[in-house]
Amino acid sequence: MSNLLIINSTRSETRVALVEDGLMAELHIERTRERGIVGNIYKGKILRVLPGMQAAFVDISAEKAGFLHANDVYSFAEDVAVYDDGGGISKGRGKARKTIQDSLKPSQEILIQVAKEPISTKGARLTSHISLPGRYVVFMPTVSHIGISKRIGSEKERRRLKKVVEKARPEGTGFIVRTVSAGISEDKLTNDMEMLIKLWGEVLEKHKRVKAPYLLYEEPDLVVRSVRDLVSADIEKIIIDSKAGFDEVNAFIEKYLPAFEGEVELYDSEEPIFDAYGVEPEIERSLDREVDLSSGGSIVIDRSEALTAIDVNTGGNIGRGNSSVRETILQTNLEAADEVAYQVRLRNIGGLIIVDFIDMENPRHREKVLKRLREAFDSDRVPSNIASISEFGLVEMTRKRTRESLQQFLCEPCPTCETIGYVKTKETVAYEIMRKLKREVAFGSKKNLHVKARPDVVDFIRTTEKKALKSIESNQKKVHFKPGKNLQITDFEVVAKAK
Repeated sequence: MSNLLIINSTRSETRVALVEDGLMAELHIERTRERGIVGNIYKGKILRVLPGMQAAFVDISAEKAGFLHANDVYSFAEDVAVYDDGGGISKGRGKARKTIQDSLKPSQEILIQVAKEPISTKGARLTSHISLPGRYVVFMPTVSHIGISKRIGSEKERRRLKKVVEKARPEGTGFIVRTVSAGISEDKLTNDMEMLIKLWGEVLEKHKRVKAPYLLYEEPDLVVRSVRDLVSADIEKIIIDSKAGFDEVNAFIEKYLPAFEGEVELYDSEEPIFDAYGVEPEIERSLDREVDLSSGGSIVIDRSEALTAIDVNTGGNIGRGNSSVRETILQTNLEAADEVAYQVRLRNIGGLIIVDFIDMENPRHREKVLKRLREAFDSDRVPSNIASISEFGLVEMTRKRTRESLQQFLCEPCPTCETIGYVKTKETVAYEIMRKLKREVAFGSKKNLHVKARPDVVDFIRTTEKKALKSIESNQKKVHFKPGKNLQITDFEVVAKAK
């Protein structure tokens, strides 16, 4: 089946689904009023230095102060790189310091980049080792290094790319060559490098002129980022339901991916795009605690403050024919290994993960399951580290966490059970209602739409989504709201009536 990048873009929210072999492999969501800040570069101001933690808190004009560890501190003050008028680097390096108190003082201004989004009560993780991603390479001005994506298998191609980068890179700087660079011309690669070098020069120039806290560079919106980071030779088509987004994507394609021209499709059907491609039901299932396996078993996913636990159960899988209990357990665990990797990637689960497979007495069976789990994570773009499997079937692994998981983004702690569980936020429910209203406009024959929902959800739609609501009503549909004080946050009803 085909691999697609499907983009649903509205004024308030953009959702990008990466579909591989007919299944949604990744989901990225960005809301206009809650836009992510990973990759943004700031001139920050040191608020506090904590020698005991070897860290500092930095003001970047965000709700919470950012966190900067000593390992991520780089001094641009000493022997800082000098840029010529063309944006090129002519000389110089900075020097790393040993302790946070030697490097930083309260009220000091510092050039930093956001490495991880704020999560829960924690502020953004910061670094002064800057990285600027382009289409083909990632520029690292503070590191003297050339890295080639491991997914480029040909040694000959790896040597060619390294030679091109070595020739073009300014002395003392670093580049990582991305997977999509395989087979591209030297001109395209060097043009991408020169664009990033010039951008870095502009950042440094602005840094000299402004006072902290100040945003020096902002990552592009999700539409452009998704095309830049997710489109590879495996992607057959990009489908987007917004004319503005369609034009934005085509402008990027024309500049960086001319071979992909003609493969961007503007979706203009009445049926919502995520419904048409079967993505919407997959999003709902991605929030379920229990996921069924085709064999009859299941995996149960539970998140705590410290880690995510994934438990494998045989469930209704009692084996077939003459298969032994051991074989049944092995097959269930092998199927679960694939599903664990799929769910972790889809839900963007990061940090420490413990997978509790069904106990296997045979050591060869345990190693077989571990091998399958590692292979299943090979297609994941996010780095992970999988430890060995214990005699009890436990596997410890870590996966890099740069943003909130899908559950953290779409849900909030349940007030009824005192934060033991999670419920959808009012924003998530409001956008579900808006999508349902649009479906009624597209297919309904009645003129009046009646919405029953919690008062805070209704207020959010009437205020924040006022323009989108007017757009719906411009189609001769009058929307009537009936707030229900005793409703749960996820309880709502959209009904079309003649009156």
